[in-house]
Amino acid sequence: MSRAYTVEAIRADSELTDIRVVVDGKTQHMWGKYGKQRELDLAAQLDDDAIPLLVGAGIGVAAKELLKQKSRTLLIIDCEKEILAASGLKEELRKYHNLIWINTDSPLNAAQHIIELQASSGKSIQLLKNPFYMRLSPFYGQAEQILLKQSKREVEFPFWPKFQQEKPRILLLTSQYFLMGEIVAACQRQNVPHMFINMDAKEMDLDYFVGRISAAIDTFRPDFVLTVNHLGVDQEGYLNALLHKFKLPLASWFVDNPLLILPLYRRQADSNTTIFTWDSDRKESLREMGFSNIFHLPLGTDQTRFLPSKGCTEKKWSRNISFVGNSMVHKTAKRLEASRITGLLADKYKEVAHAFGQKEEHSVVNFLRTDYPELFQEYENKLTPHRKLAFETLVIWQATLEYRLSCIKQILEFKPLIVGDNGWSKLLGTDHRWDYHRELSYYNDLPRFYPCSKINFNCTSQQMKGAVNQRVFDVPACNGFLLTDHRYQMEKLFEPGKEIAVYKSTEEIPQLVERYLKDEQARQQIIKAARKRILAEHTYDCRLKVLIQNMRETYQ
Repeated sequence: MSRAYTVEAIRADSELTDIRVVVDGKTQHMWGKYGKQRELDLAAQLDDDAIPLLVGAGIGVAAKELLKQKSRTLLIIDCEKEILAASGLKEELRKYHNLIWINTDSPLNAAQHIIELQASSGKSIQLLKNPFYMRLSPFYGQAEQILLKQSKREVEFPFWPKFQQEKPRILLLTSQYFLMGEIVAACQRQNVPHMFINMDAKEMDLDYFVGRISAAIDTFRPDFVLTVNHLGVDQEGYLNALLHKFKLPLASWFVDNPLLILPLYRRQADSNTTIFTWDSDRKESLREMGFSNIFHLPLGTDQTRFLPSKGCTEKKWSRNISFVGNSMVHKTAKRLEASRITGLLADKYKEVAHAFGQKEEHSVVNFLRTDYPELFQEYENKLTPHRKLAFETLVIWQATLEYRLSCIKQILEFKPLIVGDNGWSKLLGTDHRWDYHRELSYYNDLPRFYPCSKINFNCTSQQMKGAVNQRVFDVPACNGFLLTDHRYQMEKLFEPGKEIAVYKSTEEIPQLVERYLKDEQARQQIIKAARKRILAEHTYDCRLKVLIQNMRETYQ
């Protein structure tokens, strides 16, 4: 690896101008105005059709010049952690979606990763060598030699026909999101062969990541890979390159807003990835990102967990009406901090959120572009990709906070039990017409909690203006009655008034609550009809069958 050294980064007007590296007490290198020109000269050496592989990030001049060609991927091999930490380049260059870092400590693995990426693209790799890095560490020279040797051989990956059996083999990329547990359970009930691989670590060594995925694929020989919300998929594109080599498709089921996640993976959009979205309103935006295989797949329920009970077993939970949900107080605070907005964006984000909540538009970006063009320019020019997504989430969460609060105020006269975070105390202040209960366990408590209320009240997050949330399926499955806000997509899932009780405006809420509190027969009829429809069409077993069929038709 590298020789021992110390490093100093020098900036003028916040721009990185010099990096001084001192080895054994002597200054070995300094970038300055001449170094900047050398990096520009390095970038100019690139052939028209080649993929550039930059050996050493330097002060970022060559990298930024090469990244201007957005249609071309740039590879950077740089494992000098001290220099990268001092320069801050890795964080600065995150905004570029066509950049892949090679940061392994092994020259052999570095060469192998480069060849795999080259093979998946079908183009040649051109090394653009910064002489300083070649002098600083033997790592780069060794990687170059191995790369030259291995590039002369054809790297072979095993291939097997996909979707040849009645029940396909599924490699599941684990996540901490609850839905993966439901998918595993549905696979087990239907005897679908599956392998569960844990890739949850926030920071994972590249060699370990590639090795584990490759070994799992080669051993299990799946028909496709399945993840939830793109969890386990790396932004750099290593998984995507591997799946291409194995000719193995990826299914990603989004049960949260994909527009707040997939912009970081935009350059990986291709026909090898199929997106399933719980909200059909997202399909057009996903197509604009470059995804061609998109299917609507709503949420559902696990009928083995949300079972009918014989009544309320916890008298402390017994209420006329209750609400289970987050206040969004703490979530908005965290997104505000992460976005680090200033100026007009900071001054007007609450105004924007309020206006966004009143419109049917589900994309914050499109809403800014049409309704707040002056803020859109500030958003577009001053925020990095990660901060843009944090700001978009902030707007959605703030709109949800306002909407939920307006709905909850309509049921206060019925003395509800509110289950959630302690942000509700901040929102409702000194109003004593409600009781508070801390958050309950989704699996252990909620199936027993829902039947304890005559009415389970629901007001949906503003991240879904047409889709329905989890409670629409879970509450009736365990013989609970639900009163929920109208979402137009529910009309393809239930028959309103017969299988689901809805309100279309906040003004309707008190009247409907009073009506259903008095009419137990109506509540029971809707519960029975809803549960029958759910068991027939809206379990996770049903969803898995649809997902498998769509993957088979797409890739067989």
